[in-house]
Amino acid sequence: MKNIIELLNSKTNVDEYKITKRETTSTELFFVKDQLQMNRGKDVTHINITVYKNFEEDGVKYKGSSVTKVDPTNTIEEISKKIDTAALAASFIKNQYYDLVDPTNEDIPVITSKFNEGNIVKHISNLVSDLYSEDKQFGAFINSTEFFINKNHTTIINSKGVNVSFDSYNGEIEIITEAKGEKESIEIYEVLEFSDYDSAWIKENIKDALYKASLRTKAIPLPKLKDVPVILTGEAVQAFFGYYASKASGAMVYQGISQSKINDIVQTGDITGDKVSITVKPEIPNSPFSRYVDPDGLVMKDVELIKEGKLLTFIADKRYADYLEITPTGNMNTVVVELGSTEFSSMLQGPYLELLNFSDFQMDDITGDFGGEIRLGIYFDGEKQIPVTLGSISANIKQVEQDMVFSKESQKLNRMIGPKAIKLNNISIAGN
Repeated sequence: MKNIIELLNSKTNVDEYKITKRETTSTELFFVKDQLQMNRGKDVTHINITVYKNFEEDGVKYKGSSVTKVDPTNTIEEISKKIDTAALAASFIKNQYYDLVDPTNEDIPVITSKFNEGNIVKHISNLVSDLYSEDKQFGAFINSTEFFINKNHTTIINSKGVNVSFDSYNGEIEIITEAKGEKESIEIYEVLEFSDYDSAWIKENIKDALYKASLRTKAIPLPKLKDVPVILTGEAVQAFFGYYASKASGAMVYQGISQSKINDIVQTGDITGDKVSITVKPEIPNSPFSRYVDPDGLVMKDVELIKEGKLLTFIADKRYADYLEITPTGNMNTVVVELGSTEFSSMLQGPYLELLNFSDFQMDDITGDFGGEIRLGIYFDGEKQIPVTLGSISANIKQVEQDMVFSKESQKLNRMIGPKAIKLNNISIAGN
């Protein structure tokens, strides 16, 4: 790094620069049923150099940028050639001028993780034990699992004096659960993402996966339904609220994709249900997307984004904040959504369609169109609960946001803490 910095400072064709270095140590385990088949690990280093060229044409200031990747095995001569190539490329890029992040004396909070404490191998062993302690329930079992746990040390340096480093963890468990039905066996693939050792969370998630696998063996094709309320749960809830968070994206506002303005009412109409309130945070518990420093080296803090359907501010990195002439917040990836007024059990009154899994739930952040193909749900016809599959739903958020209600109960997903469920009306349901 010292050699790279000295080299960049000596370059007359480089006006400014940013270096991002990420060192990753990983542990990987592969199981069939509960038998370890293979374990491996790796240590890798990635270094990216962003080269900036500041120039002016016809009285307009521009900042061009180009990124080059440097390998730890590169010689200084090879790195020098890569920087020269990037500098040439940057000279052709006409981005509106903006300033790089300035250094700060602020302390950077440490991301909470038990992986920071004691022997990480012991934590991983406990994680495996916790997961398999919930095996073989509801007539389902764990077919196979793959564990990936990475420790990352990130350093960001720029030519204005920013020099910050922080540690983070990201873990992933790929799980295939299996259950045998009367006619056939089914397998369900799920991915759990995490950054901390949380025994109760692991056990709850694997138990839920086994339960869904069991339900899937009993599921029938979704019948044709009309005027039945839909209850979204799980990852679909996170994607749904992502629409509102996107309204506050400084980049989307500057690019003209979003027409939002501060103090806009983003939840329109005569609201008889719950109003949306969202706070973006650098960290939520056990999220691999938690960061107190953004990719430009800006230290980030909590920002109240939307309060009862009203847009309070924009989220923007230094570049787009300069363009919009606002204070930069950094691009945070984790949010807290205020809970609703309705107990989940109260949502399960009268006929409803509760959706547990989609093949791929989609939310268009521009148009508000959303929907997806149903992998697993529960249809309550007023008398009995019926596991269902196939079929799909579709709607536009502007058709449902007036009377939607959120649960009092919460859930924690990889990017959100918020309501466990959303109950929606006016949904188009395609059955069989």
